Amino acid sequence: MACNRKRKTLMGADWSDLPKELVISIANRIAFMEDFAAFGAVCKPWRSVATKENFTGRLSHPFLMLPGEDGAAIREFYSFTKDKVQKVNLPEAEGKLLCYCSGWLITLEGLKFTLLQPFNRAQIKLPDFRDSDGRLSPTNMSHFHTLKKFVLSSSPSWTSDFAIMVLYDHEHLAFCKPREHKYWTSMVLEEDPLDITCYKGRFYAMCYNGVSVFDIENPKQAKTRVVVQGSLRRHVHGSFGTKTYMVESAGDLLVVFSYGDIYRQAPRFRVSKVLRDGKRPSKSEVKNLGNRTLFLGDNNSSFSVMASDYSGCKPNCIYIFSCIYRQYTYPERGDWLVRSKENINMGIFHMEDGRFEQHFGSPSFALKEAKFPTFGTPCFWIQPSS
Repeated sequence: MACNRKRKTLMGADWSDLPKELVISIANRIAFMEDFAAFGAVCKPWRSVATKENFTGRLSHPFLMLPGEDGAAIREFYSFTKDKVQKVNLPEAEGKLLCYCSGWLITLEGLKFTLLQPFNRAQIKLPDFRDSDGRLSPTNMSHFHTLKKFVLSSSPSWTSDFAIMVLYDHEHLAFCKPREHKYWTSMVLEEDPLDITCYKGRFYAMCYNGVSVFDIENPKQAKTRVVVQGSLRRHVHGSFGTKTYMVESAGDLLVVFSYGDIYRQAPRFRVSKVLRDGKRPSKSEVKNLGNRTLFLGDNNSSFSVMASDYSGCKPNCIYIFSCIYRQYTYPERGDWLVRSKENINMGIFHMEDGRFEQHFGSPSFALKEAKFPTFGTPCFWIQPSS
């Protein structure tokens, strides 16, 4: 759409007359590069504002980054509030994509981690994945398989003073502060961690024996402390396909148990409140989330939103995208296992009546889901910008 001083819109407005501060504010709220290019084509004053400095890639509502074929540079983002799929070119993540947290993806090439903002494509290189004690080294890490999750103490979009913790190979933890540290620091817990999160600026891990908090101010004297004791084995054992998630919601730290297996189409959920304003609550079980909505996934840091802030977002619900199990096979040549098939649970769980709504209630998404690759790159919930 073109505009100039002599050409008016049907509403009688001249877009080129808008104050520059307002136009910049509009530019700052555009999430996708394709939309930003269209924004710059409106008129000459808008084109002068459509600069790299004004493109923040901020999201106005949650998205689901859909799974793609291994090595694919083009990734698709699904907006369930608009029932629309947006394609984004991410050559920086081609064949290297791992996890998501707080607006940033993490990629791995060799033993080098990089944070990647998926919409403005900014990158932050992290220290080589090794520590001063040699426990993390190219030799010891030669069998590195999976990075299950990573969490940030704060978003790198707003500050360079952030810490990062990774959960890898299903049971190992390491952290670093990229602005201060040249090395990562390994952390060893008494029990294998099931999930990690950042709550009120501090890292927490959920293990079989309870919830622990990390003190990482001094990496050489980093330590953990159990803040919520109590065995979780009765929740996570005995049910194939059980998953556990930690998520902050309205100032509370919640633990969510998802029960499902390859035979049960609809998963069940149980939500417990382990901390409220940093203290143990008198009542732990949560039956109603109120106006909050939880977004849970295997490869992203789980988060919650105020449902009324986003059109189409259902309150008192849990949005889930999770792999129940993976099948592995041996290739014709070689003695290593390769992933061949995944069974995925996805949909909306309604806390009020226990109903599970598949495909996020969208026929077009159901059609898109039918074309998902059998296996490939991970799938993430993308959190709206704060």
